[in-house]
Amino acid sequence: MAVASICGTLKNGQDASCIAPARRFYQQAVVINKADIDPESVVLSVPTAEDPDCLYNVQFSLKDGKTGFRFTGPESGSSYKGYFDKTLSDLGFTQYKHNAQLLIVGSTEEAKCILDSLSKGKYVVVYQFTDGTVEVYGFENGLTTGDFTYDVQEGGGGTAIVLSSLDIAPENYVPLVYQSTPPGSENADFDANFDNGAPSV
Repeated sequence: MAVASICGTLKNGQDASCIAPARRFYQQAVVINKADIDPESVVLSVPTAEDPDCLYNVQFSLKDGKTGFRFTGPESGSSYKGYFDKTLSDLGFTQYKHNAQLLIVGSTEEAKCILDSLSKGKYVVVYQFTDGTVEVYGFENGLTTGDFTYDVQEGGGGTAIVLSSLDIAPENYVPLVYQSTPPGSENADFDANFDNGAPSV
């Protein structure tokens, strides 16, 4: 008989009969240049064979002088959201394609610069649920735009743009919950765009 996989064993159930789960993101996101995350600051907590606890969170700081960039839309809209797809690799390993949607508006040079940068770089995108949970997409390998059509006239002034994991670089884990250092400052860090305002050395 085969030995059960530690990482593939259900550890608890869920009773959703009397709860109203958070189901909406605030209509804003913080987009971080992946290269601006300080690798020395990263603490990734996920189940392993040595520590099978059901944890899916990450702590991180940005490099000195770096900040994330806030994108905000109307709170009555639904353009800002994160979601993910589960697939299997050719070898049978579970992998996840993260998707992060933003609203880009206008035909100014600034809008064109944003669209071109999102298409050429790698980013981590952070959202906040209405229950205060801060969720991180693309932390391991980064996200970039796929093919898109930017149609200002038919789009009411802009277009929802999706940043996704590359097919050759999916994520190993579901989107991670952000944990601040010290704990309890998650929403403050999000509200501050994860800014690390120390002068660059």
